[in-house]
Amino acid sequence: MESFLSKHWQKRALFMSNALQQLQPAITRNELGWLATLEDVESRLVFAERQDGRCRYRVESGPFDSATLSNLPKRDWTLLVHDVEKHIPAMRALFNIVPFIPHWRIDDLMVSFAAPGGGVGPHLDNYDVFLCQGIGVRNWHFTEQELPTDPLASDDLSLITEFVGTEIDAVEGDILYLPPGTAHWGTARRACMTYSIGMRAPEVADLAYALNIPTPDEGALYRDPDLDASEAVPGWVSDAAANRALALLGLPSNRRDQVSTALGRFGTENKDWLKPDGTSPDETKTWLAHLLAGGGLEVHGMSQIAFDGRNLFVNGVCFPLPPESGAVLKEICADRQLSRSKKRDPKLTEMLAFLLTQGAFEIPEKVRPYVK
Repeated sequence: MESFLSKHWQKRALFMSNALQQLQPAITRNELGWLATLEDVESRLVFAERQDGRCRYRVESGPFDSATLSNLPKRDWTLLVHDVEKHIPAMRALFNIVPFIPHWRIDDLMVSFAAPGGGVGPHLDNYDVFLCQGIGVRNWHFTEQELPTDPLASDDLSLITEFVGTEIDAVEGDILYLPPGTAHWGTARRACMTYSIGMRAPEVADLAYALNIPTPDEGALYRDPDLDASEAVPGWVSDAAANRALALLGLPSNRRDQVSTALGRFGTENKDWLKPDGTSPDETKTWLAHLLAGGGLEVHGMSQIAFDGRNLFVNGVCFPLPPESGAVLKEICADRQLSRSKKRDPKLTEMLAFLLTQGAFEIPEKVRPYVK
């Protein structure tokens, strides 16, 4: 862990052969296809169309009907589904593959199924990604070399010219880590599933806008090449993270609390179609009594929660931390639930009510609240 962070994190790519004995939990091709038929799921089909010695890539956006998915050709296509862990919460367990990364830095789990010959073309991303291989075999090329864009490769994707670079074949259990800006290109040798754990990093311009200051470096992103494993306390936005952002923004240390707040809000903000519904006033009253009496609730699959030394952040919204709330927050962030336990301190009333109204918890429809 320490060796990876010091030698590779945001520095250079690393292929980890047989890093996992078995990738679990996993998803089937049919389950992935079912997700791609849903209105609130972001999905794409990418077709690799080969002609006259070159390949062009064509994209179709979901949702797709089941007939379309059932009648796909035998090769040269890829189905990609984003935010899988938000729709199937059990898949969030794959984030345990990277326990040294702070929660607020993890964006989503994207899962792709590729028929033989399928891929999305040579490209690069502005974020770190861990490409975890499931069933099948995927051929990867990657390089730190700067390469020009290829406008002829696709009308729909921002692709670069084809290259050789380092070449490997990934089989189930292998992981390829790529820092931001590393060119990569994957093609299925056999039908395969790839699980991509992608990171999020705020743009310096967005932080500057939130803090109402001029943008010091247009296009720059938050970076943490000096990340320490001690920062990966579940849900925690560390002082070190705020200090890095301070330096990028060129701000004095007395603005650190404000910068930390901006990071916490960014790190928990959801896409518009992934924002869970909060409870109504009557529901809040009922389920608040349930929680204060020692009842439990699961965290909503789409909910993002974080905290620093001053504030709680839920789905992009900030709330002042009440005294002695640390134990409850650590349980919520670490276990994605508030378990049934002894009666809770009434001083937590406002915080628990805030969590309910912001959609932090999955509210069961057929379970009666637990109230003594």
